[in-house]
Amino acid sequence: MIRTPMPPAPLRRARGSIAIAGLLLAALGLPRVAAASGAIDHIIVVIMENHSYDQVRVLPYTASLNAQSSSFSQSYALTPPSQPNYFTLWAASTEGTTNDVCPPPGSPYPRENLGHLCEVNGLTWKAYSENLPAAGSTVCTSGGTSPLYTRKHDPWVSYSNLTHTNERPYTDLAIDIGNNALPNLVFVVPNNCDNTHDCALATGDTWLSNNIPAMISAVGPRGLVVLTWDEDNGASGNRILTVFAGPTVLTNTISSQHITHYSIVRMICDMLGLPPFNNAAFEPPITDVWSSVVTPVSAGTWGRLKTIYRR
Repeated sequence: MIRTPMPPAPLRRARGSIAIAGLLLAALGLPRVAAASGAIDHIIVVIMENHSYDQVRVLPYTASLNAQSSSFSQSYALTPPSQPNYFTLWAASTEGTTNDVCPPPGSPYPRENLGHLCEVNGLTWKAYSENLPAAGSTVCTSGGTSPLYTRKHDPWVSYSNLTHTNERPYTDLAIDIGNNALPNLVFVVPNNCDNTHDCALATGDTWLSNNIPAMISAVGPRGLVVLTWDEDNGASGNRILTVFAGPTVLTNTISSQHITHYSIVRMICDMLGLPPFNNAAFEPPITDVWSSVVTPVSAGTWGRLKTIYRR
């Protein structure tokens, strides 16, 4: 686990702002802003493809992971096809995309996203994608007539306000873990076979069994691994499986809270101590799966504070 004696100056300022916000909330009789920046050190988000809740929860490894973790019975993607869902997981917005066109219309986008938000608050992030041909590559596909890498699953490429050298081939994840250099926020995108887009469910379940345990170990005692699907099979109302794994969550727990991809972004912000943004700011916090007392910032709190600061 990466430790520094003193957080970087931007993060100290961000945490100081949270403390000030707490005093303002107390004066207004509102819930105190939690010190969410200390809740979790590392979050890894793994995104699979195109299968419903009932299709994947019974797979051998996935079922065993559920038993060790917390999962959600009412988790929903936003819309087909893939690209808008990946944008919602990264920027809490579809950016107006309705298809998988590459490059997406209007990109590169200058708007807020998790990568930029981490950078301006002194946190680290990287995205690791299987079969990405090179760090920071902008290619739309890689791998021939049945491409294993497709940019539609890598939304960070389409933003102008983040560090593109943080977009890495998946093989770099093991190197960073070995060097004790795991970022605070990680997104993992398996290729189009391992994510079950083009290959059997058993292939994806095997990939997860070969990779998720090392991720859970790497995030340490104050870490979280999120496993989710971009969308369903087109026949289940976009109901998908989402699993929270690691020592910071309850085991063998199924939450009935209704969540979407926006909820995942809200949780990431709350657990890393970042202000919720875009559509994530309107989502209620996830509160019923944590293994210790964690009080995320309440929905609406940040909006009230922005109004105060503008006065």
